[in-house]
Amino acid sequence: MTTIRKQLEANLAPSAKGFTATITTDTLDRDGEIVMPDGMNSKEYESNPVLFWNHDAEQPIGRALSLTRKGNAIVGEFQFAQRPENFQGSYFPEFVASLVGQGIVRGVSIGYIPEPNGTRHANDLDRKKYGATVRTVYSRWKLLEVSIAPLQANPEAVVTAIKKGFVSALDAKRWLGVATATRTSIVVQLPPSSSKKTASTMDVASIVRAEMARARGRISL
Repeated sequence: MTTIRKQLEANLAPSAKGFTATITTDTLDRDGEIVMPDGMNSKEYESNPVLFWNHDAEQPIGRALSLTRKGNAIVGEFQFAQRPENFQGSYFPEFVASLVGQGIVRGVSIGYIPEPNGTRHANDLDRKKYGATVRTVYSRWKLLEVSIAPLQANPEAVVTAIKKGFVSALDAKRWLGVATATRTSIVVQLPPSSSKKTASTMDVASIVRAEMARARGRISL
């Protein structure tokens, strides 16, 4: 059975142990679907409550400490993985923690599969309660994993974080695909002042264009 993934603005908030996040609610999502919080089966997940980055099983970044039903939502408390002793270089969970702490990454996504007989086509009562565009209701489902969702990232905020030194440009490019252009100086040589003929504005513009074209190979992200 294919794993379904749902993303939402998760209302991430700092906590004493890490952060809390709403991982699902009974509101209509962009696909016209409802994932009912009361129908969650998290027993399997809670036996190994890993927090992933973007549903990537090769990028574990922490774990869930608790999952609690609160009204029409499920709220989880999460903790980022701690840097191992003597670890050198950039540590990815710290990178993500920095982005979450600054509000740059605000989304959480869940991966789940419907339980047997846990899916129904929306009926008249569903449309009356959730809106005319509701198509499917997942009334019973099994939680498989929880991820921080980078698709919610604000590129401009990431660039600001780079400038302030919260994250390096190299890490932002490698892990988020966000980068800033390296500042490149272009030296334009004008004719010497002793020349009898003064360079025209058009001549200078041509020189600048030529230097720009020559320097393009040195401009990198």
